[in-house]
Amino acid sequence: MQRRGVSAGGVGKMVLPCSSRTLLSSGKVRELAEVCEATGADLVVFVAALTEHQQRVPAEVLGRPAVRLSAVLTAV
Repeated sequence: MQRRGVSAGGVGKMVLPCSSRTLLSSGKVRELAEVCEATGADLVVFVAALTEHQQRVPAEVLGRPAVRLSAVLTAV
């Protein structure tokens, strides 16, 4: 989970944009990749709305689909 503005350091970063490629920082992408490997995750679900590009790039980096939560809810 990436939360911004929760800690003193995070508050200072609120003015910085998230990566337009992944919606996450590079460190958070690495952390997420480790969690995916450790848990055997089949896909990554983002609560935030993602562009097609923001779905494609993390999927390539993480080696598994990255989808919007709304896509999962409509599939159920």
